[in-house]
Amino acid sequence: MKAIRRFTVRPVLPDPLRPLSDLARNLRWSWHAETRDLFQSVDPERWAASGGDPVRLLGSVPPGRLSELAEDRRFLRRLQSVADDLHDYVSGERWYQIQPGELPSAVAYFSPEFGITAALPQYSGASASWPATI
Repeated sequence: MKAIRRFTVRPVLPDPLRPLSDLARNLRWSWHAETRDLFQSVDPERWAASGGDPVRLLGSVPPGRLSELAEDRRFLRRLQSVADDLHDYVSGERWYQIQPGELPSAVAYFSPEFGITAALPQYSGASASWPATI
């Protein structure tokens, strides 16, 4: 039977842990070791069970564990450092933006076959049989 609806459960994070939500929703975590390490430290067993998916991880962490982390100064320092690094990465100047002259405001190239984590379901490629007509 086909599902009628899908729901994504998003936990209510304690205020000190709110940056975890931004970190989880930016795919940079998939290639940024410090961010992955931070998520793993939330709960190593649940991290493994989630397949390394931070959104799934956060949805499965018990409220008690979230409360513990919200009081853990060492964890909060790491969280702030990683969140600040993401902010710098997203908002900092890049080579293209500082080039002189008239350039398009943005250029994008998307190739999901490379560099996207397995936690993000994807389909690439196609196979089809075309009838030969001559």
